[in-house]
Amino acid sequence: MEKKVVYIHNNVCKEADEEIALNKLFEEHSQNVYWVNYEVATEEEWRDLVETLPISESEKLFFNDRKAFPRVEVIQPTGMYLRIPSSNHWEELTHFIHLLLVGNVVVSITRSESKTLDKAYQQLSLGEKLEGKEGVFFLLYLLECVEEHLINNYLEARSIISSFIASLESVPGVQVNDKIVEIKGRLLNITGQCEEFLFACTLLRTILVAPLYPAETRKMLNDILDTLTHLEHSMRKLDNRLEDQLHRIDSHLRQLSDKRLRVLTVVSSIFLPLTFISSLYGMNFEHMPEYTYQYAYPVCLGIMFCIALGMVIYYAIKGWFR
Repeated sequence: MEKKVVYIHNNVCKEADEEIALNKLFEEHSQNVYWVNYEVATEEEWRDLVETLPISESEKLFFNDRKAFPRVEVIQPTGMYLRIPSSNHWEELTHFIHLLLVGNVVVSITRSESKTLDKAYQQLSLGEKLEGKEGVFFLLYLLECVEEHLINNYLEARSIISSFIASLESVPGVQVNDKIVEIKGRLLNITGQCEEFLFACTLLRTILVAPLYPAETRKMLNDILDTLTHLEHSMRKLDNRLEDQLHRIDSHLRQLSDKRLRVLTVVSSIFLPLTFISSLYGMNFEHMPEYTYQYAYPVCLGIMFCIALGMVIYYAIKGWFR
């Protein structure tokens, strides 16, 4: 009899359309691989679900530890528990997918709105054949699906960022600078997911070296690690592109600031001698010879005009107005 993957969603078998208790799956010795997927919406649902898992009280602490970091633990002699980061889209916050392997039963626990494993179910519904015949192969298959979802998020981010950079005007403003900082923050989110996923898979590789796991699993995991390493490098390059744009905008803004400062300096230097002359003859002393001179006022205006014109011509020759 050929082995197959039986999909059970929230205790309902999709193939037979009947409810199946989780504890019965661990008691029977079927040749099939069972994928039991739970979507949890509340903390109460989470606690009730953890209580039904066939693991010890100390092992349940792994599930109840809701800290935001990846984790890989050995459960029982041949079981494993993994906590893997993911997100539906590249700009969304990270959530974690919990995977439990006991024998040929793989339990996945996600939040209700998670779409990361939807493609895995769709591919199985279309009759996709899996290479392995044990639960650990299907566990790695789900890891590949999470990895593919992360790759899709990266491709979406790269497309949006490339279009955004191509649309930048030659004279960007402060608003563009703020937009790049926002995009960098979103890119940092999926880069962190890739790093944490890579860390979890590295821990998993130390477990799969045990003789009780097939050698093919190590090859599958090494392929995942190679892809994640390349993906992380690509994300770093994408972040460097954004960093270059930030430097370009900062440089442009500094040039604008320097230009405005230069204009203010020119204007101030032109009006400085004129202000001095007007202040000098604005003093209210009784005996000032120029007050009695008939042409003192036009001569004073002429001198001020010549000084201003001479300084404008000088700055123009020096290129301060360019």
